[in-house]
Order: sequence, then structure tokens, then C-alpha cells
Amino acid sequence: MDKHFVIMEPFCHEVGCCCPEQHHQHMINFREGDVWTITNNRKYVDCLGWHCLIDINNEFQFFIYVDDIHELHIKGSICSFSDLDLKINYLNFKINEALDAQNKEAFLSLSNKLQHAQQVKSKIPNAGEQIF
Repeated sequence: MDKHFVIMEPFCHEVGCCCPEQHHQHMINFREGDVWTITNNRKYVDCLGWHCLIDINNEFQFFIYVDDIHELHIKGSICSFSDLDLKINYLNFKINEALDAQNKEAFLSLSNKLQHAQQVKSKIPNAGEQIF
């Protein structure tokens, strides 16, 4: 599993205190370009399952249910750094194909997606040097 993820689109996530009563919950707003680092700190909470400690932009940390990470990744809300680079390369390739085929609609659509991906990447601190 990748350890570093970037937020692709803004979203809110409800975070609990990992106690069985779940009385200490609050919402955290994540911005496009925020970086999540999954730490090696994990804990199992009865009735709640496995949780991982996530570091956000080296500013604060919180525990999140492991399945929530997977769900956010599947929805495209978060993306690993390597997947983001692959997405940018793929979109460049598809734009070239659209140009060769003189497909204006595909070109415009793909260009917007590429611009968004590059914009997110530019918000990552030290984007030029990948963290692995």
C-alpha cells in the first residue's frame, strides 16, 4: 500500500475518537492538494475495527478506519503520488490521440482533466521530488 496520498477534490470527513461510545466526533475539511501520510501507527478498536494514524500536511494527525481510506481511494477523492503521475502521463497520451483524430470534444474534456491533475500536483509541497 502506498503511504502518501493527495486530496484530489475537497471533502469533509467525520472523525471519531476511536472509543466504543463514539461521543467525540467532529468534521475535518480537506482541501485539494492536502497530503496524507499513512503512518505505521495502527490500532484495533473492538466493534470498530482497524484504524490507521494519518498525518495531514505535517500539521496534525487523526485516526481513520482502514476501509474509509479504501473507499476514498476508489471514489477518487484521494490518489497516491505515483497514481497521480500515471494519470498525468495517460492524459497527455490521450490528448495526443485526440489531436491526431481531430476530436475537439475529447481534446477539450481531456485537457480540462489534465489541467486539474496538474493543478493538484502543483499544490503538493516538494512536488518536484517525490516522496516514496
